[in-house]
Amino acid sequence: MSSRNTPRTLVILGAGVGGVPLAHHVLRFTAPKVPNLRVILVSPNTHFYWNLASPRAILSEEFSDKLFLPLAPAFAQYGDKFELVHGVASSLDPDRNAVVVSLADGGTREIAYDAVVVATGSSDAQGLPWKGLGSTVATQQALQDLRRQIDGARTIVVAGAGATGVEIVGELAVFSAAGAKDVVLVIPDALPLAPPAKPGVRDAVRAELEKRKVRIVPNTRITAATATTTPAGSTTTLELTAKDGATQTLVADVYLPAFGVRPNTAFAPPRLLGASGQFKQTRRLRAEGYENVFVIGDAGDIEETRALFTDNQMNYVARALQVFLAGGADEAAEYKPADRYMLGVSIGKEGGTGQAMGFKIPNWVIWYLKSRTLGTDYTPDIVAGQRTIVGKMKA
Repeated sequence: MSSRNTPRTLVILGAGVGGVPLAHHVLRFTAPKVPNLRVILVSPNTHFYWNLASPRAILSEEFSDKLFLPLAPAFAQYGDKFELVHGVASSLDPDRNAVVVSLADGGTREIAYDAVVVATGSSDAQGLPWKGLGSTVATQQALQDLRRQIDGARTIVVAGAGATGVEIVGELAVFSAAGAKDVVLVIPDALPLAPPAKPGVRDAVRAELEKRKVRIVPNTRITAATATTTPAGSTTTLELTAKDGATQTLVADVYLPAFGVRPNTAFAPPRLLGASGQFKQTRRLRAEGYENVFVIGDAGDIEETRALFTDNQMNYVARALQVFLAGGADEAAEYKPADRYMLGVSIGKEGGTGQAMGFKIPNWVIWYLKSRTLGTDYTPDIVAGQRTIVGKMKA
């Protein structure tokens, strides 16, 4: 790169928990050192979606004002150094330093860049709003539809033993505990969650759900789901297959699969992707072979798809960009993926459980840190650029 006064363009693809804080960080801490820097944030959404609260959002709108927060006002302070482009990347040409964006209004736009950050995240494999659904309006409508369906349901079946499935059924347990609805959790193992979660943590989840009258069907997978619509309403007939091969059927008024994600990387050259469909990340969080193509979060393969890891990667790339965009030599240490398992699972508003440093996290800690608000208390600060998931934003 040439002198510090040469115009620079940074394109950030994706406005989630990685892209939004990163854009703020660059504009606050890097732009003053690179006077002609311009940041372009590309997103199909008009609003930031705090999907980590989606398990509770399917029941009520109690914090809808903090679930979706408008992006444009949050970046107005930066003037012409920032541009928000509503659309999705349709192709990336790293050899030409260009990305083509399919715009929300139906047009297309090619954007040349000096550096690009892929923070496009992932989508739910079943098309449910545990992740964004392609536009703010589509995601809001999906949540509204689920609230209506759940309100009229008698039997609700959730499939999936991961944290998302546990948190969804933990919220729905308010109905089973009161005897108002039958809530069923179908899991492929004997206990919810999976290793490296300790048996004591997994058993605590089981006990808490059963205390709230959730029926857990262990060692079983849903092998077929057939939806039926009649004048009386819609149901889904589920075929359940146990590990021993035995089958049974279950009819659900609402069926909520909570497993599987797809990386949002269809725009990328196949040579940059691994078997999972994610970018093959180097230990400097670049795409292989391209020093100016950075990758963070679910779109990359260096770590599991978890918001905390996205936050860690975002902080690393923010500091790398300070050097790269100023034309300096990158002498930073390589990114070190998390080597200790940590998990906090909310089971309704009263608390939950988790694991850190090999120890089980007490219920009251999960209540204080997560269950009370599911992070909606600090979401506005993330969108405003005052903090990231883990704490105050630092230079």
